Order: sequence, then structure tokens, then C-alpha cells
Amino acid sequence: MSKTLQYYTFLLILLMTSPLAQAQKGKKIRYKADGALEFGKRDGESFRKLNDNVVFTQENTIVYCDSSLFFSKKNVMEAFGHVKIVDDPAVITSEELTYEGDNRMARLRKNVIYREDERRLYTEFLDYDLDGEIANYFNNGKLIDSTNTLTSKIGYYFSKDSYAQFYTNVVLIAPDFTLKTDTLKYNTTTKIAYTYGPTEIIDEGGTTLFSQGGEFRTELEESDFIEGEIETEDYYLEGDELYFDDKERYYKAVQNVKMTAKDEDVIIIGDEGYYDRRNGISKIYGRPVMKRILEADTFYLTADTLVAIESKYDSAKRILAYPNIKVFKQGLQGIADSMAHFIQDSVLFFYNDPVMWNVQNQISADTISLEIREEVLKKMNLMTRSFLISADSIDNYNQIKGRQMEAYFEANQIDRIDVNGNGEILYYALEEGDSVLMGMNKIFCATMQIRFKDQKLSSFSVYTKPEAQFIPPHELTEEIKFLMGFQWRNDERPELYDVAYYLNPDYEPGDSIIKIPNRPTIRKPEEKPEQLLPESVRNRINQNNNQPNRRPPNKPAVPLRGNSLEGLKKDDGI
Repeated sequence: MSKTLQYYTFLLILLMTSPLAQAQKGKKIRYKADGALEFGKRDGESFRKLNDNVVFTQENTIVYCDSSLFFSKKNVMEAFGHVKIVDDPAVITSEELTYEGDNRMARLRKNVIYREDERRLYTEFLDYDLDGEIANYFNNGKLIDSTNTLTSKIGYYFSKDSYAQFYTNVVLIAPDFTLKTDTLKYNTTTKIAYTYGPTEIIDEGGTTLFSQGGEFRTELEESDFIEGEIETEDYYLEGDELYFDDKERYYKAVQNVKMTAKDEDVIIIGDEGYYDRRNGISKIYGRPVMKRILEADTFYLTADTLVAIESKYDSAKRILAYPNIKVFKQGLQGIADSMAHFIQDSVLFFYNDPVMWNVQNQISADTISLEIREEVLKKMNLMTRSFLISADSIDNYNQIKGRQMEAYFEANQIDRIDVNGNGEILYYALEEGDSVLMGMNKIFCATMQIRFKDQKLSSFSVYTKPEAQFIPPHELTEEIKFLMGFQWRNDERPELYDVAYYLNPDYEPGDSIIKIPNRPTIRKPEEKPEQLLPESVRNRINQNNNQPNRRPPNKPAVPLRGNSLEGLKKDDGI
């Protein structure tokens, strides 16, 4: 061997045995104890047994325990009884510990409590990376801070970066809310929780929010979520994006909003909506449409704003709509300024110049109500200045007036109308296939009943001192052909696409008139939740998971009872 080669060989050996090389493996653990030092072997490896008030140190880390086995060759310490790690800012206690000095990994078992400032982490199994200041539990754990409590099956706490990751059966309990999910990232400084996947939030009043993930600000006012729904006492409110304000106690849904009644076949859609939990009021606006599922078809109603009011009294539960009411169903169309739908009685009231059309019949009054029984339109009530106009086959207008009217429906068509008070009727008599005018009947009476067949006025009966007059065609003048207040308003009659605009084949679903505010993008759920962790952390965790001493040697795992954390220590004593 040449002198040069001998020199480099010696230099290499020197470098390998130098303190720097030893430091790369990890500094040796130093220890002391009050009891006598014992020696032994296990599986061919020598150890030193330390007893009574054992203290061992490495760098800035101090560990206390009742007894310990030190494997010098592996630089591993196994500690038992009243274990306490002091690694500023963390203090960790447990009953058992395997401390791997070369990779600075502490594996704590049984009644583990991790303390750092205001935070407490309770679990039965905790691996703690002292260099990275990363705590990982993998068989149920609980993190408590000054505001919230978080539990899960798996968790990672990153002290340096002030955040934690939780996986599987995650529950966050905030002062006024409980959140449940399977993947959650929690900022321990801002107290903001980010969820990635199906999320459920229940407030103290019982309101539940479901979503596909979002940003839950536990100490601030408003939180954001995506693709979810809010469950109120009587409704489900859903949308592409959900927000809720804890201070003001209201929830908001934006774009593709849908509100569905639990007990009624009522659905309301729109561009934006909110739920005022404090007052039990839900409001939908931005082209809202209410759909009421009937036996044979669907009742559609639109307005500028739709409001659902909840109450502990069934008689007070109702849906309000205003202004610019439009109604469409097969055999019935209508307009009004406002509407009130009383849920208990299944009655819809239309106010301020309401007009309804049933095939060839136009019906108007100061107020009109529709009664729905067993999902079938049964009756229409016309209150004050009731007026019915029916066009015949040769463009004459049969007219009926009265103080009040009651129209009864059969098979979605008007069957008869009862007129009560101040009845007036103009009826054109036709013959020869309803093409020749014979004259006009003009009648005044207190009450009358009009019967319909095939949607046409077929016969009528008059009561209480009727006054009748038959006027032949040649005596008809424009002045006597119309009752006072006559208005034929068929050009205002809505069609299906005027009400249910989204059924129009030319409608673009994304064409919302409500613009979603500029908010940070909420990430969709990952295929694997662990991908949310930094790559360097994932590599270190994989490396640690491959270490042989995942649990203390010859010590079985101590499972918790089910998913419960019952029995974990909560005292702060060290």
C-alpha cells in the first residue's frame, strides 16, 4: 500500500470515528439515577437497568422516569413509570417510553399527555419527533386549547408551524358548534379549521350544516364551505357555496340554491339564500322559484323574493313571496303582487290585484286563496270585488260579479262557482254549434251558482229576488256588453318558461344573476388525506414507521374502548 493510500485510509477512519460523525448518528444519551445500576441482556443485546428517579438527557431534552433500560449500542432508552419529557416548549408525560437517541424519536405509550402553552394533547400512543417538533398519535387522541376540543383516530401536531392534521372520525367541539369530518387541518394560532371532504356542523340550536369541505373560523364571525346544505327545523338549504356568521346567527347559500321542506312537497330554488337562525327565517332571492308537487303535476310560483318562516306553532309556519308573483300549473296560471302560503292549512293567499286563469276563465278579486287538499287543488276563494270573465267561441265575454265567490275544482278544472252577495251576470246565449248569438242574459241577485262543463259555463241558478233581462243581439250596445270593472288581461297570463325559466331548453344553468364574492379557493378532498402533509414530513413519518420499536419491546398495545377517549387523563399536573 502506498503512503498516499495509507494516508487517505487513515483520514477516512479518523473522520468516521470523529465527534462530528458521531453527532450525525445522534449524540449519546447521558443518564443518572438514585438506585443501583444493573446489567443484563435481552435478545443478545446488552443493557443497563437504571432505578429510582432516573434522569437522562440529550442535547436540550430532559427525560424523567421511575426506571429505565439503556441499550448503549443502539443509543436507545426504554423508560417506565411517571415518564416526563421536557423539550421546550413541550412537556410530555406517559407511563412508558422508547427513546431512540440516533433519530431523536420518542415513542410514548399509556396515558400520554402532551403540553405546550395552552394546548393539551391526550392519547394512548404518541410518537414525537424532537428535532421536527412533530407529535403523531395513531390510535385515538384529543387536542384541547383555550377555545376548542378536537378528537380523531389519527393526528399530527406540528409545533414549529403551529398547526395540526387530523384523520378519521374527526370531531371538533367549539363553544357554539360541533364539527364532524374525516380530514381536518387546524391552525393552532388562528383557531381556523380546514376540512377536506364530507363535513357536518351542528350548532347549539340544532341547525346542521353539511358540506364537501371548507374553512371553519372558530373565533371569527364568518366561515365558508363548498357544495353543501343547511338543515333547519323545517327545511334543507343547499348551494354551491355556504357561509355562516356565528355572531349574527345566520347562514348563507350562494349559486344553485335549493331549499326543500321536510314535511311538505315544497322546493324553492334561486341564486342566493340565507337562513336567520335567531328568528327562524329563510330568504331566497335571485330568480327564486317555488315548486309544490301535486298529485297530477307541479305547481310553480316565482317572485323577486321568497321567505320561509319557521315557528314552534304550526299555525304560524308560512312561506311569503313578493313582489311580482307569477303562477303556473296545468289548468291554472296567475299573477299577484304578494303571496302567503300557510303550511298547516295548505292554503295560498294572493294579495294586491291578483288574477288567475283557468283555461278560458279569468278570475280576479281583491284577495284570492287556493286550498290544496291531499296534493290536489280543491277550492279557490275570491274575497271582495270578485269578477269572473269567460270568453266564448265567438269572442263574447260571459261575466260574473259578486262580493265573494267560491270556485270548486274537479280533475284540475272548475266544476262550479258559488256567488255570495251582490251577484251580477252577463251570459251570451249561443246556438247552432256555439256559432250564432241568440242574445244576452243580464241577471241581478243576492246569490247564485254557476256550473261548468268542459271548462265552459253550462248552466246557472239564481236565488233571493233575482232580476233578469234578456237582450236580443240587435239591442246590444258597447255600454251594456260589459259589467263595471271589466278588464280582459289575457296578455298578462304567464307561460311555463315565464315562471320555471330553468326548464327552457335555451336556459344556461351557469347564468346566475348573483355573483359569488372573491374568496380564497377551498381545496377539494384529496385522494389520500396524507398528501396534505408536507413531503419532508411524509418522508420522515414513513421512515419512523419502519423503525422496529413502534411499541415498547414485549409490551402489547393498549387499545381504547371503541372510538371513545373516556379514561384519558385530563389533569395538568406534571
